[in-house]
Amino acid sequence: MNLQDLKILIAADERVISVVAPVRERLTILSLLHSYLVPQLKLPMYLWNLGQGQQFKSVNYNEHDERVVIREGFEFGECDQSTPGQRAIAALKFVRELTHTGIFVLENYEACMRGIDGDELKSLLINTYSELTATESEKVLILLVTDEMELPTTLSGLIKTLELPLPTSDEIAELISAYLPTLTGEKVEPQEVAALTTAAAGLTKEDIKAGLRLAIANERVLCTHRVKSDAYGGLRHRSFASASEAQIAAQTDSLQETDIVRSRWSVDIARSRSVEIAQSLLNYKINRFASFNLNFIPEPPVYDFGGLDNLRQFIQDAKRDFAPSARAANIPLPKGCLLVGPPGTGKTLAANVSARELGFPLVSVDTGAVATGGATYLKRLLTRVEACAPVLLYFDELDKLFTVNTISGEDSGSKQILGTLLTWLQDKQSPVFVVATLNRLDALPPELTRVGRFDEIFYVGFPTAIERKQIVTLHASRFDERYHCPDSPLSESQWRILLGKTVNCTGAELARMVEKAARKLFHQSLPIQIGLQELLAEREAMVSLYVRDTDRILAIENRAKYVAQPAAKEDTSIYAPPITTFWGEKSSTLG
Repeated sequence: MNLQDLKILIAADERVISVVAPVRERLTILSLLHSYLVPQLKLPMYLWNLGQGQQFKSVNYNEHDERVVIREGFEFGECDQSTPGQRAIAALKFVRELTHTGIFVLENYEACMRGIDGDELKSLLINTYSELTATESEKVLILLVTDEMELPTTLSGLIKTLELPLPTSDEIAELISAYLPTLTGEKVEPQEVAALTTAAAGLTKEDIKAGLRLAIANERVLCTHRVKSDAYGGLRHRSFASASEAQIAAQTDSLQETDIVRSRWSVDIARSRSVEIAQSLLNYKINRFASFNLNFIPEPPVYDFGGLDNLRQFIQDAKRDFAPSARAANIPLPKGCLLVGPPGTGKTLAANVSARELGFPLVSVDTGAVATGGATYLKRLLTRVEACAPVLLYFDELDKLFTVNTISGEDSGSKQILGTLLTWLQDKQSPVFVVATLNRLDALPPELTRVGRFDEIFYVGFPTAIERKQIVTLHASRFDERYHCPDSPLSESQWRILLGKTVNCTGAELARMVEKAARKLFHQSLPIQIGLQELLAEREAMVSLYVRDTDRILAIENRAKYVAQPAAKEDTSIYAPPITTFWGEKSSTLG
């Protein structure tokens, strides 16, 4: 439930409510609680946390300058303060025994329940809930959580939890339009607001303000550097967008023509400043997302991969399904795909290229952090990702989320994560395209692989002969320009030899083979011209994954091939191995 539901809960006589928000939004939450509840209930508001010892402080909200004012309040009786739990117990008992009414905010009370006094605190809170609800008391108890901790399971079914929603795009645009002029003293143009709104998507309001302050400070430092390094004459302390404009200003005697040059300069500088502020805000968001174990990549720095034609076609179709014309035709939004296969076959690269092909930023989730943080942590990550839509959400090694307990054979944490993920995939209405990679399809619960969770399941296996040729050509062209030409430096017979020697090599192994060949030529101070002999020498020195772990690789393939469709089309090129009979003889037909 969102914080907007607070008034409804109070009207329904809920008297103990938990409110969750990021720590940066602490004052925002206090201001909202004050503006929502004080006028409705006509009660004073007080705040307690561990840092205040034995004192409840008075909370007021100044609507004129939109500031939260926390003043001295009143102290409660002496208590044994040897543990946080004992201090929290004393605070809650004081609220229960207090004769006059009020709105009492207990900050990060849940953290105290993790100590030795946790069970007593839970029981005391349950009793408080029952008393305040049964007596229709005018006291209201708000448990404010800003340390990412959740209510214990015994309380979560009793006490409603509200969360502060992330701002919508319209709210972000309104915030930027109102706040940025207070930093620059200038009106913000609509196109600048649009760029900044896109850059700020997924951040809280206070994060956006902090990011804008940092962006303006950074822009002023760069501006000062430009002014100091200005070597042009004419318009003193000015830097021009191009050398031709500087020459015009220096050669112009007319004041009117000089004003035209100044006007052009001002427009170029304003445009440049707008780009710098948007980029700085985007960098701030990338760093903030990293603190949540989310890797936000605005534009993946990859352009192509070899082979996987079926997967390519699927991404092209998904791109059309995201278009507005598809919405008009009632075509449902694409959900995403699972990529299963041995390590090194190009699954991660394919996810990055897919994001670029769709024109979406890529957000990569740390599955280890999700496994540690649990279902609640995953839910918050998904909420933040959806706020950035359209976006490609990438889960690497998804099967790691569902490892079972070696003793009991099950894991309650994995079950909760699965439930959260299943619900989100089923109900998702936002343009978030999910790509998840894994090595073992049988490690996923069957509920996650049934029809409707993902659009497709692809098996990404060892590249076919023509795919190996494409992969080698793609990587060799990075070092040897001859591979850019239609006529390859290798003849057909040489390609057949190389492709025959690289059967069951992964894409990563082929890339490594090419890189080592180029590096060896460079170390020998020779021209980097990669030929067959150089490639074969590196192939002979490499022990492939298939050779090192044949049994497990075959098990991965056998378990996936009847469930997943191949990511690559059948190889019908001239390099495809001939079809043979059971006795090893070449077949005369293709049937």
